[in-house]
Parts: sequence; structure tokens; C-alpha cells
Amino acid sequence: MIRSLISRVLVMTVVVVIADGQLTFAQSDVAIESAASEPAVAQHGPDDSVNDTSQPVQSPPIQDALTPTEINDFQSLAEFARQQAKNAFTPSIPPVKVLADLDYDQFRKIQFIHQRAKWDDGKSPFWLEMFHRGFVQRDRVEMFSIEQGKSKPFPFLKQDFQYPDSIKADQIPDDSGYAGLRVVGRFPGNHDAQEMLTFVGSSYFRARSAETIYGSSARGLAINIALNQDEEFPLFRRIWVIKPGEDDRQLMLLAHLDSPSVSGAYQFTLQPGSAETVVTVNAKVFLREQADATEPAIEKIGIAPLTSMWIWGDGLKGPPQDKRPGVHDSDGLLVHSGEDGWIWRPYSRLPYPSTSFRKVRALLGFGVLQRNRAFFHYDDYNAKYHMRPSIWVTPHTPWQDGRVELLEIPGAHEGIDNIAAYWVPDQMPAPGQPLELNYDLAFFPGDIGAENYVGRSTNFYVDRNPVADRIGLTIRFSGLALRQLPVDRAVNIVTSIAGADLLHSESTRTETGDYIVDVTFRATSESPVDLAVKLQDGERALTELFTYLCPVAEPEFNYPSVYTRQE
Repeated sequence: MIRSLISRVLVMTVVVVIADGQLTFAQSDVAIESAASEPAVAQHGPDDSVNDTSQPVQSPPIQDALTPTEINDFQSLAEFARQQAKNAFTPSIPPVKVLADLDYDQFRKIQFIHQRAKWDDGKSPFWLEMFHRGFVQRDRVEMFSIEQGKSKPFPFLKQDFQYPDSIKADQIPDDSGYAGLRVVGRFPGNHDAQEMLTFVGSSYFRARSAETIYGSSARGLAINIALNQDEEFPLFRRIWVIKPGEDDRQLMLLAHLDSPSVSGAYQFTLQPGSAETVVTVNAKVFLREQADATEPAIEKIGIAPLTSMWIWGDGLKGPPQDKRPGVHDSDGLLVHSGEDGWIWRPYSRLPYPSTSFRKVRALLGFGVLQRNRAFFHYDDYNAKYHMRPSIWVTPHTPWQDGRVELLEIPGAHEGIDNIAAYWVPDQMPAPGQPLELNYDLAFFPGDIGAENYVGRSTNFYVDRNPVADRIGLTIRFSGLALRQLPVDRAVNIVTSIAGADLLHSESTRTETGDYIVDVTFRATSESPVDLAVKLQDGERALTELFTYLCPVAEPEFNYPSVYTRQE
């Protein structure tokens, strides 16, 4: 059984916005996520196809004010969220001091007793375990079940938890409440019960397939992220779980998103799979009516936000005493644009936070991918980074006119998420109109299957020569489009560069049909160089567009002693 903990840390940063070669500096409070998990042993079984076409269940419009126990479908939840948007936001009451003062080690010792899982009766295909409040998990999340169209609360029960000797159960209030939940069940073809999906901490959630373990996470919504003001973190204040039938292969959950600026209705449909698990998201978000003009307004909405971790890997060496070649939950951002095709952006960890974005007229999908699944790339039997899932967002209809934004934060260590990616629409919802979202989140190992023709960047490295005042970047592309080329066919290297002068570029075909592209350039300032490279056969794209933000000098970081101590 997987154990997981997700927390947030708020840090003051200086954000460098990089777009089209232009640099803009702004101070910002940026929230990052800390995720620690014990790896699960993946159980392999026959793959099952995921063809999720679920849509929100419709009911007649409801006019009267609703209470949480009257919610029984997405339509009633949407009406509840609309009504709540007319009221002022009420912060969650913090937990009692004995819970609020717990440190990480103390908190993780509070364990839900598996035998007391909700619906674990030997018949249900899914059952639930709860997260306790305490440490950084301070928000109270009301939990409900929906059975035969009736909603009823899951009461908080101290006897559901095992407390360490340092915590006396009689110190915990009987109405303390939960911090979140985990969904447990059996993946197709597997007999062992395993954790599949968790909701805990603000609007964070994450899932996994049978062939992966937990890694990168998703969020319900990001508000005012990477701006010159505090980021607002909506939370899933209430969660309803519709009790499944004995033969159901999907699980449906409803959640009320709440914050000072928004009130939203979310429906999640979980379909676990051996190779790929899909979570379908249907949402209707209402902007909260502001009492006066002095209250903060929403300047930016980040849709389908994803969070991940990248500390070192391709393009950046780790500390000398840590011999692991790579430490990351994902190694880059992939964007599928209706006009520009596939764009790959491997992460670049700078000594300061930065945001970069890609303008898109029609977004077909985006995601954070853990492309490299070779164990030797990580050499870590404990963290099992080679088994961390990729996450891919697929809108049910292409999202129009906006940008995919990437936020990269230095991050002190691998226990802190320092990557965020999200869609930012050009236009905010009109006053009184809800923001309606319908998309799939897929959790799977490695690359996305849809990008199966053009060459992908499999790895790269940077060679800095300060004496010669030049930087070399070597990229390896692999794909069907390249292997099908005649051996003697010349290819075009298409490059664009900002912040440097291009000195040389060449490509070499390998015996396996891969292409090695070498690019040499000289930086014109100390700012990072923004580089883009792809291969073409005439006007036909042979590879994805490789884009990279290359530091002129190799960044230096002060790592914690766990990375630098002598054994």
C-alpha cells in the first residue's frame, strides 16, 4: 500500500518571465508542493483500453438554497457552487494546537487503519481511506457518500486511525474532521489492493496506473500564479463519492472548490488501468462576487495545472557526492498545438524562479512527461524515479487562444515540487458567466502514444567552453519519420535563437536511424539563451520542436547536507 503526503511551502521569489527572447523581472510569492511517498511495487497485468466518454449527470434546475447533504449529482453541485459564489468566503477553522504543531515525522505516524476503510466489504471494487488533519494539512474537508441518490456525511472517527505514543487520542476533538482521502482498489488483472487516487492539500490530487507509482500531481485550479502578489490556493472543501456497484469499473467523485475568488463544481471520473489511468474532469467555476473594489481581483487563471519535480538530469549535473545521474518526477513539458505541432521543452533549473510560455491558438493537449524510463538514468532503488508517471491533459474540444505557461523554481531538494505547467486563456469569463471545463487527465509510463511519428528528443547534453567563449548543445532525435528517410537524404536543421549568435549546426545519422544534432553558439549577455531546434525534410516536419532555456554558466546550488556529506 502506498503512503503519500502532499504539502505546500510558500516562498518569496523573483520571477524572470521569458518570452520571445524578452526578459521581464517581477517579485512574486510562489507556492510549491512537497511530496513524499513510499514507492509501490507495480503489478503488471493485461492492459485495458480506456475510452471514457462520461459526461456530467443532468438534473432539472434547482432554485432553492442547497445544503451539502442535498448534493447528489453534478447539476445539484453546480447550483450549490453558484449559490456559494454569492456569499463571502469563510476560511477553514484551523486544527487544534496538538495537531497544528506536529512536525513531518510525527504527522506521518498517524495512520489510517486499513481494516476500517469505507466500503471495504469484499464486494465493492473501490473503497476509501481518509487523511488526518495536522502539520501542513490544516484545511478541513467535509466528506460525503452518495448512495441510491442520497447524500450522507462520513463522520470523523478517531478509532479509524492509529496514533503514535506521542499523541493521545483524547487530545483530538471528536469533530476534528478529515484532510483528504485516498481511493483503493484493484487494477485490472491484479489481485492485490493498491492505492489509485488521492485528494489532499488545497486542490491537489494525483493518480497512477498499475505500471507506475505516484509522482507528479494535478490541481483543480491555479489563481494568480507567478505574479507580483500572493498566489491564491483554492481548496476542495467538500468531496462526495458516489458508491460504486459491484461490477463498476469507474468511480465518480464530486468536489466543491472554494477560495476567496471562486466557487466551483468539479466532477471526477476515475478509470484505473494497467498501463494508463484516466481521470475525466468536468467543472463549472463561478467567480465570487467581490464586496468592494479593494478586494483582490483575479489577474490570471491557470487551468488544468500540473506540478512536478526536477532537481538535476540532462543539462545539469548533481552535487559531486551524489552519484545518481538524474533526480526528477518528469523531465520536460510537451505541448501539442494545432498550428505548430509537437513542442518539447526540457526543464532548465536556474538559480532563480522563471516563467516561460508558448502562445497557442488551438491547444490539443499538454503534459509533464517522464520520458526517460531507464533505471540507470536514476540509479535509485528507493525513489524509483523510472516508474514515475507522465501526466497528459486532453481538452474534450481544443482550448482556443491562450498560452501554456511553465513555472520553474530552484527547489532546495527532491522533496519539494518546483515545476508547474498550466493553460492560461486570453479571456476571462464574462461577468456572471461560469468557466466551464471538460478534459481528460491521463497517467501513464513514458511518452504519449499519440506522438508516434515525428522524431522525439530522447536526451541532450550541454558543453560549455568558457575559454573559447562558446556553448555546444547536442540533441538526439529518434522516431519513425527519421528512420524511414533514405540514408543519403539531406535534412534541414531549422533553428531560432535569442540571446546568442549561432556559430554552427550540423546533423549526423546513426546506424539505428536516429539523428544527432550539434548546435554551437556564443551568448551575447549573461542571460539564459532561448534556443529552438527541429529537423525538416523540405517543409515537412521530421521531429518535434526542441526548445530549451540554456544558462550561459552552469548554475550552482547550495544543496542540503544529505546530498553533500562524505560517507
